[in-house]
Amino acid sequence: MKKGIDIGGTFVKVLWENGRREKIYVKDTYKDRKKTIDTLLNIIREGNPEKVGVAVAGFTSKEGRIYHSPNIPALNDLDLGKILRDLNINFVIGNDVTVAAFGEWYYDNRDSENLILVAVGTGLGGGFVYKGEPFYGTCGSALELGHHIIEKDGERCNCGRKGCWEAYCSSYGIERIYEKLTGQKVSAHEIAEKARQEEKEALETVEEFKRYLIIGLVNIVHIFNPDRIILGGGLIDDIREFLGDIEDRLKMQAEGLPASCVSVGFSLAGEFLGARGALALAQI
Repeated sequence: MKKGIDIGGTFVKVLWENGRREKIYVKDTYKDRKKTIDTLLNIIREGNPEKVGVAVAGFTSKEGRIYHSPNIPALNDLDLGKILRDLNINFVIGNDVTVAAFGEWYYDNRDSENLILVAVGTGLGGGFVYKGEPFYGTCGSALELGHHIIEKDGERCNCGRKGCWEAYCSSYGIERIYEKLTGQKVSAHEIAEKARQEEKEALETVEEFKRYLIIGLVNIVHIFNPDRIILGGGLIDDIREFLGDIEDRLKMQAEGLPASCVSVGFSLAGEFLGARGALALAQI
């Protein structure tokens, strides 16, 4: 039986071909590189799967080397692909959101010719599926949308640069916006809850987050001319009720021709977005 694995900043999520789901807390494990590798290998091998799809949060080559994972430093410069090949494990591997984008096409959007997934959670990532094929770029790092610059000398991103889209549209980005408004350090989940309770500062925070989200989406529309943009990830799921006007606002700000071709939707995969994509990749 095949399974998909999503290696995230806090949890590793596993989705089996028969629908079985697992969620393993690993954030504390990442403090120790050897323990990180041993834990991941145990998760990958568990159940003796015939093939494993692996989604990794970070700059991951097509061969499976993780060059840089901004939110999981323990994975930096880890050649996971070589380790799995040496263990004779049948696998496919890729950046988590590129892989997740393929899952969005495979399961829910096969009528789309040019699909972009934007996933916002701990960080921000993107994936592109062109005519049913995931687009990796030359060496596997395509669509690192979270690290395109939208503010010169702007807020510092977890990657170390300033002004990245992720620095504004991510869990830590929205938390920083709220802290600047209130002086309080509050989690992204709490901000969403406060917005539902109609707290003024929380609603202003969500609105500021949306302004930055739309800036990045307009860039995507102008560069890729997609027919579909799917929004997903933990933060998107948490504030979904406030995002109903995103498509209309995007189309108002984008050029008319590419705006006329695109629709904006939301992932149905929930927190197993990456694992579902990894499973889809293992199916082909």
